Amino acid sequence: MGLPHFNCSRYSLEEPSSVHQLHPSQIDVVAALGDSVSVAQAAESSSITDILEQYPGVSFVTGGDVELNEQATLYNMFHQFSPRIKGGSSDRIQKFYDFNLAVAGSFSHELPAQAEKLSRTLKRKLGKENLKTWKFLNIFIGHNDLCNICNNMTLYGPETFGESIKKSLSIIESSIPNVFVNIMPPINVQIHTQAHGASPFCELSHRKTCSCIFELDKWEYQKIKKQFDDQLKKVVNEFNEKSRNSNRITVVIAPAMDLKSIPLLGNQSNVGLLALDCFHLSTIAHDIAAKQIWRGLFEPVTAKTVTDQLSVGFDRFVCPPAECPFLRTDRNSENCEPPKELRFLPFVPGNTSVTLGMPPFLIPGFFIIATAVILLFVRASFRPPSSEFSDERRYLLLPIRADLNDNIF
Repeated sequence: MGLPHFNCSRYSLEEPSSVHQLHPSQIDVVAALGDSVSVAQAAESSSITDILEQYPGVSFVTGGDVELNEQATLYNMFHQFSPRIKGGSSDRIQKFYDFNLAVAGSFSHELPAQAEKLSRTLKRKLGKENLKTWKFLNIFIGHNDLCNICNNMTLYGPETFGESIKKSLSIIESSIPNVFVNIMPPINVQIHTQAHGASPFCELSHRKTCSCIFELDKWEYQKIKKQFDDQLKKVVNEFNEKSRNSNRITVVIAPAMDLKSIPLLGNQSNVGLLALDCFHLSTIAHDIAAKQIWRGLFEPVTAKTVTDQLSVGFDRFVCPPAECPFLRTDRNSENCEPPKELRFLPFVPGNTSVTLGMPPFLIPGFFIIATAVILLFVRASFRPPSSEFSDERRYLLLPIRADLNDNIF
């Protein structure tokens, strides 16, 4: 779990002029759209009573409650390069700059509404900065469609999935400036039947929450899953071709979690990768997902890694390669020109925080100001608590509870 050793070079780069020359240090915001996988439902559940809880603080996308040496998330990996990054989620408080707007139980036809809400949220919370900040947006949806497709092949079918992705990308293009969109194909939910041998509860849980995996066989699901994947590729290729002259948006398919089966532990399916409900991802799987997606960000769009038996336990931080240190897109995968000028920031071994450059003559003043701030903080800490805070803002100290949902994702 986690990545204990961060030893990548840190660059100081000018403001990016194109999404096709976007370095991790230039990402200002991490955001997520999707279903309950992205908000880490059941990830830290310890009993049957809390399997409907959401734990966004450990989400593979926006998890902000964990340090990189504890568990990898895309947010805390980007944070190594961009210390001012916004978008981290927490289980304990509702952060102002939490841009994980995924909703448990969502179907793909509800994705456009999420995209519209994200657009409004970014405008409201970032203000004028919204026009300048560069965003990394992860989209992961379609699991509830696959779990219910036997009940309505039209509403939950591949054509509806494709149209929803297309409409969502159109909304994002027109209302969210400067964005790298990372879309993950939905996991083939049929592979969860491989966990039935591990526990009778797994089969019982699946009959309640994803009954179509009992109605359709393995081959039928493979055919349906291919249709979903083909729709996604078609929509993304058409979108990128249409926006080829734009330097402000691109869309990349990230197949990191497009599993063909549950990885094995010995001769059995490794159910440790599943949460207690036998369906969602455990914190171990969120850790693996973040690492594999991160690795894929620096691989050509046609040669991205898919998680398999060998990649489970992968614990090396993949640094942006010197020959092309940018997030890969359809354009720079073919022809990538590295930055002409790089100013390396100092690296302190064992320190995972970014060291910011500061002129020597400012250092004494910085320490004087820092000391004054600390003294004021200590003084404030010994004041009696305000009744106004206790009564009106006490909810900020309480864990966020998940709404109950009929859909597993």
